Amino acid sequence: MNNRVIGHTLAMLITSLNASAQATEMPQEKITAATCAGCHGANGIGISGEFPNLAGQKQAYLLKQLKAFKSGARKDPTMSTMAATLSEKDMQDLAAHFSNLPPTPATIHNNTATGKALKAQFPAPTYISMKKSGTLMLFPDTATWPGGPNMLYDAVTPDGRMVMATSPSTGTLYIFDARNGKQLAIIKVGKAPKGVKVSPDGKTAYVSNQGSSDISIIDLQKLTVTGSITSKEGPHNVRFTRDGKRAYVTLQGGAGIGVIDTRRTEMVRVIPVPGITGPHNLDLSADEKTAYVRDFVHNVAVLDLESGKVSKVIPVGNGHGGIDVTPDGRFAATAAIGDKIVSLIDTKTLSVTNVEVGKGPHGIRASKDSRWLYVTLTGENAIAIVDLKTMKLVNKIPSGKFPFWVAVPGNP
Repeated sequence: MNNRVIGHTLAMLITSLNASAQATEMPQEKITAATCAGCHGANGIGISGEFPNLAGQKQAYLLKQLKAFKSGARKDPTMSTMAATLSEKDMQDLAAHFSNLPPTPATIHNNTATGKALKAQFPAPTYISMKKSGTLMLFPDTATWPGGPNMLYDAVTPDGRMVMATSPSTGTLYIFDARNGKQLAIIKVGKAPKGVKVSPDGKTAYVSNQGSSDISIIDLQKLTVTGSITSKEGPHNVRFTRDGKRAYVTLQGGAGIGVIDTRRTEMVRVIPVPGITGPHNLDLSADEKTAYVRDFVHNVAVLDLESGKVSKVIPVGNGHGGIDVTPDGRFAATAAIGDKIVSLIDTKTLSVTNVEVGKGPHGIRASKDSRWLYVTLTGENAIAIVDLKTMKLVNKIPSGKFPFWVAVPGNP
């Protein structure tokens, strides 16, 4: 296994440890399975080729890798932060747990309910990236567009004319004509590109290259890379302000949130985010004064962008996931790939309502009118729809393999 794969593998191990510290009333084995299931399966069997099987792996090997990341002999943006928190006993316990699981594959059963009002639930075209299928799917039509290996994060331009998705295994960005799915370009970017976001004027896209610690700047008229922005370790995803003058980027290596001056194309500030592990995804409040930062474990930090202070750390579901502030500003909704729930955080009271949606929720976006919440279920190959008026699950739609992210016109 290469460093990237080992890093992600061990990151999920550490996620399970941190989760157990927050929920000591449950046996560690149950905590571990729930937290790691989103990537490595409830029985330690990886749910896609990117995530190796942990069940039955040699205990000494797992322990060796944990120690290597802790000492710095192996380096990875996520692991460098997480491994530092482990004691010798922590590492021994994690290695022992996975080595004792039987190396047999898990069986996933898809939910095939379709619902009667599919078109009403998708008032605008919505695009879902399919990681394992290497495709994009258009809803409500359920048209499938071929892409490249491991289609990951996707985004749509403000005018709805282009859709794009990152392929981390090839270091490229695929760009499609949103009207017919035709591939317009395959653009080489940095190493292990993750999040992609489009500027409010629709002229530029930023691609966060987590492996090379930089951000590629894409000219969407010329369909070329015009420059890059040097970043702290592990840039994962970006959020532009409405005026396009600033962009905020999560630094999964642990530094916090990077602030980019888009006119200078430079990272001008890094805001630490204490209380969370590995800033993963973020979104902004309606007034853009607050960032809601989803970490790699099971927390959301509420960050005042002016003062740089965290006002609250909110426990949510296990594992990492997307986060979306609904266009009306009412909720900060976040998923949890190692769990079965999405958490709806009331932005006024910061109270949380959890809604059970299915196995392995990760990508999450609300419709432009803030009525519907779309959630990718990585463990069921399905899309869940939550009615935000009633805060209840109302539909599940079969999809391609490993639906990952959601792009909705009008809700960047």
